[in-house]
Amino acid sequence: MNTLTIGPWSQLGTPASQVRTAVFVHEQNIPAEMEWDVADQTAVHAVICDAQGEPVATGRLLVHAPAVGRIGRMAVLSRLRGSGLGQQVLEALVQAARERGDVEVCLHAQTSAQGFYQRLGFTPRGEVYAEVGIPHIEMFLDIRQ
Repeated sequence: MNTLTIGPWSQLGTPASQVRTAVFVHEQNIPAEMEWDVADQTAVHAVICDAQGEPVATGRLLVHAPAVGRIGRMAVLSRLRGSGLGQQVLEALVQAARERGDVEVCLHAQTSAQGFYQRLGFTPRGEVYAEVGIPHIEMFLDIRQ
């Protein structure tokens, strides 16, 4: 049974770091110094751990602008992609944004994941651009209900 936890970096930094290091630093070769930033300290983090307590997926929610959240650092271990874990993390972060009063969430999607986000209701905005040498596109979701 997987367990999803939402909380601050002080609580979830270690397991979130394990997933992000595996996916972004080792798999995608993003320099470690580009992966970590001060935003982690103020972000709301989501981490899913498997039945053995090992972290397997993560993401974070920042304040982008008044009433606009920004989801980022979405990562699922490669062996578990397509299993629904990314959707669980994303939905938990969208709900956290809604609960704090945000009306929109945005994210910078790697273009390889654009279809995943579109299936979950996100809409592309703007042109494709490079971030850490990887093609990205901004996407957004209106969360007023």
